[in-house]
Amino acid sequence: MRAQNIVLPFAFFLLIGLMIAATAAGAATPIEPKPGRERVVVAVTALNEGTEVTDFLVPYGILSEAGAKAVAVAPEAAPVALWPAGRIRPDQDFAGFDAAYPQGADIVIVPAMIDPEDAAVRGWLKAQAAKGALMVSICEGARVLAGTGLLDGRRATGHFYEHDGREADFEAVQWQRNARYVVDGDRISSAGVSASLPVSLMLAERIAGRARAEEIAARYGVSDWSAAHNSDAFGIGAGEMATALKNLILGWPRAQVLVAAEDGVSEVDVAFPLDFAARSWRSSAGLFAEKSDVTTRNGLTLLADETGTLPEGAHMVRLPGDEGEADVTLGSSATLREDMLAWIETRFGEGTARFVAIQLEYPVAAD
Repeated sequence: MRAQNIVLPFAFFLLIGLMIAATAAGAATPIEPKPGRERVVVAVTALNEGTEVTDFLVPYGILSEAGAKAVAVAPEAAPVALWPAGRIRPDQDFAGFDAAYPQGADIVIVPAMIDPEDAAVRGWLKAQAAKGALMVSICEGARVLAGTGLLDGRRATGHFYEHDGREADFEAVQWQRNARYVVDGDRISSAGVSASLPVSLMLAERIAGRARAEEIAARYGVSDWSAAHNSDAFGIGAGEMATALKNLILGWPRAQVLVAAEDGVSEVDVAFPLDFAARSWRSSAGLFAEKSDVTTRNGLTLLADETGTLPEGAHMVRLPGDEGEADVTLGSSATLREDMLAWIETRFGEGTARFVAIQLEYPVAAD
């Protein structure tokens, strides 16, 4: 009896200690599908008139690889213009998604959108939150989500450049600096564009476990997807302004950069080259394919900007594993972002490569 009196309290305190240690270490709270579902359903939201390309494609791809059912959803069943480059065909419009998933999504991804005040988007997001969805904004998707009131009283973050503007426009939100992402209950928000990678991996870990998240992270060259981040290291200063003005005024004619894609392409792989190339202020970017549409690794439809013969003077970018003539063939999914920035530096100069990285709040700029 005396031994039991010693062992039971010890076991109790050991359990409490392990729970505290797990919390301190940032142990991921699992995300389970709603009753009656075999997989977590992720609605990746888009505005037809313009949605940030990396904000959209990266979570779609990574959460699909984690075993979730990703669904591209837009107000209308019409092509979505991705910004600053690319186009997709959504899987469903809002009405179609609601009919297919009357319980609502398990997770709703909110990328940055050209019109953050779109009434249809705001209404649908509020309806999904009311059904218990985990609401996740990427970059200035924070402005979209804040406009619904769903971030009121919550901690949140977004792109470093818009911090002061968000504070002025949404005083009820506790805006945070120096975080790659912020988790506040069933609201999650991420920093600038490239933060789509770590926040998606954090969600992947909660969906599929640490081991699977590590496999996905290794494929894309990510060793750490914690919230640690120094947004104060980023800024648009005199050097960046000079580069922007020089490229805007003197960078004519604009170079055309085309990213070649085939069926089975990784959504993550195609996102960054399109985004990087379109932000140089010296070039436009688009998708090149042999046919008018391409089906990605996880079933999303990309719409080609150019097909058939490469336009005269265009620069061809080929993704890992692709073959054929190209100005640059990116080596692997793990080094793709650095390789693309290196090519931009070679083609347009070091200042332009840095300017591109800062826009995406990409860590290479924080040196």
